Amino acid sequence: MSIEKITSKIIGDAQTEARAALDQAQAEGKRIVAEAKEEAAGILSKAQADGRSEKEKLISRRRAVADIDGRKIVLEEKQKLIADCFDQAVEKITSMDAESYTDFLVRLLVSVGETSGQLILNPRDAERVGEKLVAAAAEAISGSAFTLSEETRNIKGGFLMKKGSVYVNCAVEALVDEAREELAGDVAARLFE
Repeated sequence: MSIEKITSKIIGDAQTEARAALDQAQAEGKRIVAEAKEEAAGILSKAQADGRSEKEKLISRRRAVADIDGRKIVLEEKQKLIADCFDQAVEKITSMDAESYTDFLVRLLVSVGETSGQLILNPRDAERVGEKLVAAAAEAISGSAFTLSEETRNIKGGFLMKKGSVYVNCAVEALVDEAREELAGDVAARLFE
């Protein structure tokens, strides 16, 4: 299952959550505007003695501040939802069943273009799919000589491939972060359409 398909599924699931969060953020923005209007009304009666011109300037400034605060709240919620989509993508990938996850890792290893090296996994994946990954890589990449490192790393999923003193980072969270820049605009467009 590709990252795009997983992301598409997560986006679909998150659209409902996004709409609810946006409604809540917009309601909060309206509440802030209402409070600002109330405050402005109190200031208005006091300002009438100072003249209409000053009164209108003050109301306008208060409304502008309230509108900005409301937009900030909506923007923060949108950013949280987008980040959640990408976090869920990492979670979906790392929680695949062992066979699907191994297939995913083999495809990732094939894309690296190497035929040998040590594969460093997190402790859970090393135990769950480590040997299966080495065996599947041997089948998928002719002449390959990958080994499972006894060393583990604190990554959420994927692997680091060590060849000599060079490491290739294929950690799932690193791949999703890399895709985030490219896909964030599309994710936002689909979440908030």
